Amino acid sequence: MLRRFLFLLLALAAAGTRPACAAALPAFEAATTADQPLFVELVLNGQAGGDIVPMRVANGHELVDAAALRKAGLTVAGDGPVDVSQIKGVQSTYDAAGQTLNLNVSPDMLPTNHISAYARKQVQTIADLGAMLNYDAYVQTGDGVTTASLWTEQRVFGPFGTISNNGTLRTGTGLKTGYLRYDTRYRYVDENHALAFTAGDLITQSLPWTTSVRLGGLQIARDYQVRPDLITTPLPSFAGKAAVPSAVDLFVDGYRQQSADVQPGRFVLDNMPVVNGAGEATIVTTDAVGRQIATTIPFYVSSTLLKPGLLDVSGEVGFLRRGYGLKNFDYGALTASGTIRRGLTQTITVEVHGEVTKRLALGGAGIVFAPGRFGTLNVSAATSRSEGRQGTQWTVGYSYTARRFSISAEHDQRRAGYRDLGSFDLANYSGTKRSDRVIATVNIPHQGSIGAAFIDGMTLGHEHTRIASVSYSRPIGRFASLFVSADHDFVQHSTSAQLRLIIPFGRNSVSGGVTHDRGRGTLAQVDYARSVPTDGGFGVNATLAGDDQGRIYGQGTATYRAETVEVQAGGSFTPGQRSGWVGATGSIVLMDKSVFAANQVNDAFAIVSTGGIANVPVSYENQPLGTTDKNGHLFVPQVTSYHVGRFAIDTLNLSADHMADAVEKHVSLRQGTGAIVHMPVRFVRNATVTLVGRDGKVLAAGGRVERAGKPDSEIGWDGIAFLEDIATQTDLAVTNRDGSACRAHVTLPADAKALAQIGPVPCV
Repeated sequence: MLRRFLFLLLALAAAGTRPACAAALPAFEAATTADQPLFVELVLNGQAGGDIVPMRVANGHELVDAAALRKAGLTVAGDGPVDVSQIKGVQSTYDAAGQTLNLNVSPDMLPTNHISAYARKQVQTIADLGAMLNYDAYVQTGDGVTTASLWTEQRVFGPFGTISNNGTLRTGTGLKTGYLRYDTRYRYVDENHALAFTAGDLITQSLPWTTSVRLGGLQIARDYQVRPDLITTPLPSFAGKAAVPSAVDLFVDGYRQQSADVQPGRFVLDNMPVVNGAGEATIVTTDAVGRQIATTIPFYVSSTLLKPGLLDVSGEVGFLRRGYGLKNFDYGALTASGTIRRGLTQTITVEVHGEVTKRLALGGAGIVFAPGRFGTLNVSAATSRSEGRQGTQWTVGYSYTARRFSISAEHDQRRAGYRDLGSFDLANYSGTKRSDRVIATVNIPHQGSIGAAFIDGMTLGHEHTRIASVSYSRPIGRFASLFVSADHDFVQHSTSAQLRLIIPFGRNSVSGGVTHDRGRGTLAQVDYARSVPTDGGFGVNATLAGDDQGRIYGQGTATYRAETVEVQAGGSFTPGQRSGWVGATGSIVLMDKSVFAANQVNDAFAIVSTGGIANVPVSYENQPLGTTDKNGHLFVPQVTSYHVGRFAIDTLNLSADHMADAVEKHVSLRQGTGAIVHMPVRFVRNATVTLVGRDGKVLAAGGRVERAGKPDSEIGWDGIAFLEDIATQTDLAVTNRDGSACRAHVTLPADAKALAQIGPVPCV
């Protein structure tokens, strides 16, 4: 009623202050002396916007300024007054009593609403200064021969990047004793631009139709793994329209992926997470009265494509590494290599690759094309010239993936003169001349899955290979599973097959099978495995087999995983031969002036620090990990890099004289580095103070106590105020309930307990 009254006042004011002459109304030149100036609220498809706009009624026509219509959400062109009754797709009704203009608008006349999936934001990673030593020690003995090796990786890291070196120290009968170096490098990642810089020993980037080589030099390459917030694969968009405010649900292959509320008009669901390959999306719109409309849209997503405009690039320059794993320092010719991938459209990605050295030049290009919902096609061609020999290579492939069926096929053809950085200076090179590969899988509901593969290849030395294989697996009952496979070599005219039954029992599993091939005959085998708990403990893996000649084979391995090391011991036997081995793997980390040991550090790690307070429970991603040691540290060895992880401490069991400024933190760590997650717990003094006035009587409840730099407190019954984190000497400013003010000074005794009781303290 109040809104209608305001509309009426505005209309009366406009009628009383504006002349009726059309010449005096330049904004509405088409009006006549019979025009009625009004102020109305626009109601679009039953939804009131709340804005009051001027309107004129001239000879039955309802004239509203075009800018006001656009502001309300209606798509109209031009400027000045517009007759809403003449707009195609719009039905207007003027409600004089309610001072509203009701517009029933076709969704085509309304703007398109874009609804995107939840976007992950870029989070800056942290990396503190530290050092790490990874090791893998191994000793083996058999037939009177004993060998030992110790692989180590030394790593120094921090905000500046990572410096690492790894190699193996070997000794034993028949081995060249000494240290063999593998890789030494410096690596720095620019996360803002998703670029990685490497200096030292490196591996060149490659495409499916090129070959990687080892260099000693420099590399700059795009690395999208450091930016999990970026979506690199083109994802489908799903569009629809709603005539009234509605709720939209997106189902992909029967699973709900997104829910959102949409306004009247067209809407587009962008960047929705969907499965790789073919699938079906169902869009369900539900209006206010519960009416639903479902639309099913098939789609195809290919992970080998790049989003339009996205660039993936790498460039390397350095000296070819030779004798890797055999010599410490053996580098060849100066070499340069480069690779570029760019997404042109939603369905086309182009690829370019080049290699050059003093004796070789190579260049090639490829294209990846996803024609609608029919899979992915890739074609590439490359040519090389080396020491007067010229050769070509071309590749064509196709792949299709669906929920219950997938197939991939590829043909590769090379001429004899084709060389790349991995083969141009080999004295005896017999690479592939031609290769064909077809792989298919079929998943049958409740019946298992079938896989088939065919490989046909020929080397430049005319060595021919042609192999076909087929496999079938299916669950049996609630726990067991069956696996059957067979392979046939068309060149050697040999066939092999195996049958295996697997039965798990919690952490234990037992499997048995029979295999047969022409070389080994029939072999029966039984396996037993007991998995190692992730939080530590024992695990066993054992195999016993026998052939049709009565010969027995066996091997077994026992593993013990502790917090600081993982130890393995095992042995094997065959007719006439015995052997045994023992090994240990782990990591040693130096950070925050402390040394930590862990059984294994594969990715990033963290050290939770409570500022020297021991026995504080710590959790990572809501999983309890343990308590801090005497130095207030807990080592977290398994942290997923570039993922925002939640670290938390539990302060419920701490005494009343301890306080934590933060009980949880969300941080992201860099790959191969560590960081200190500071959540200090401070020792504090808490006290209850009894305040009395000049007359010696306790202050009335309800007063306020203020301290510099601390939260305010309230005066309770009997003049008692609770003061948290109190200093030895504290000044209080008190505002009594009646508005009067006074000041008090509190001295905390040196021998005060965790919750001291002080007073009475005069407030004057």
